[in-house]
Amino acid sequence: QTTQTTQTTHPHTTVILASDQTNARSILTYQTNLDKITELSSHSAMGISGPNADLVNFSEYISKNLALYELSNDGLKLSPHAQANFCRGELATALRKGPYQVNIMLGGYDTVKGEASLYWMDYLAALAKVNYGAQGYASSFCCRLWIGI
Repeated sequence: QTTQTTQTTHPHTTVILASDQTNARSILTYQTNLDKITELSSHSAMGISGPNADLVNFSEYISKNLALYELSNDGLKLSPHAQANFCRGELATALRKGPYQVNIMLGGYDTVKGEASLYWMDYLAALAKVNYGAQGYASSFCCRLWIGI
């Protein structure tokens, strides 16, 4: 597993996604320049962690399907809430076939509501809207820092 950290600086205004770039397994480091944050639209992004093949395949699958939806519906962009539910649905469907072992933090700014939101998802397709969150090795440390926020 790798470390993925996410924090909202002020509820309902800003979302910050941060991630390391290491692809490692146990004591072996395979790669140190892996981009784990994928832009989904001009107002949203998805931080994803997990095995390299699942990470790349799932993030590309989601970003391409959201782009297809926008093209098919005259430029209509999904809100971060709708994007999170789409991701959750795809994880749930894959869970019964060949699961993606990915954990996701999806953040974005809803231009209609005028607020930012952050969603936490795990590989079992659990979805929760959170004010702050972290996944991976540093999650215990990071979440302890944010308790006072």
